[in-house]
Amino acid sequence: MIAKKKEMDPKYARLAGEDAALAVSHADGGFVARLDQIVEAAGGASGLARKAGISPSGLSRYLAGGEPSRRVLVALADAAGVRIDWLARGVGAMRDGDTPPLPGSTLRLLPLMPGHDRHPKTGKPQSDFTAQAFCYKWLNDNGLDITSLKVMTVRGDGMAPTLCNGDTVLIDTQDRDIEDGRIYLLNESGNMLLRRLHVEAGNRIRALADNPQHHAFVQDATEIEIVGRVVWRGSVL
Repeated sequence: MIAKKKEMDPKYARLAGEDAALAVSHADGGFVARLDQIVEAAGGASGLARKAGISPSGLSRYLAGGEPSRRVLVALADAAGVRIDWLARGVGAMRDGDTPPLPGSTLRLLPLMPGHDRHPKTGKPQSDFTAQAFCYKWLNDNGLDITSLKVMTVRGDGMAPTLCNGDTVLIDTQDRDIEDGRIYLLNESGNMLLRRLHVEAGNRIRALADNPQHHAFVQDATEIEIVGRVVWRGSVL
């Protein structure tokens, strides 16, 4: 007796093909960055999870690199109002009607730090400005992990002339270990400050402004809250 190979129902074959087409791409860490972007736009992970009908712990798992199912991808895309192909693979425009990226583009969107979606000159909110594009190959070549980077616009002259008002900086939110003389983003009672840190005796940290008109302050290392380290600066000459 010759066994016959059972053919897959066309309906399930089609779904399997769709699942393969929507396989999440982790090759460049882009999915986590895109997921982080829609989390920021939703006002936080709990809000996005609630709207998508998934558990906060499940969303945290995906933000840490876990791979969601097709059903979860659809729910997240619908909740955020983005195209599922963009969310899953970074293909095409973020939303219907948006201008898609160039074919074969190496550009990836990095999310803005919360509160930094305002125009650098007018200070007015820009609801359509939630991320900025960078070449992920350039980032990788310079040892920068796309999944831990956030974009920030410099406000004020505290770090001038090194960092001037309106400059763009990249913050590595995973790099919180203090290296003497480097510039870090600090959270001082809800206020975000860019300061150059120096380690002193007695486990004390001196936070310096490059602009001499701004005063330095000293804190115990256990009391200072570091958001991340400045790893790149861009400015208009």
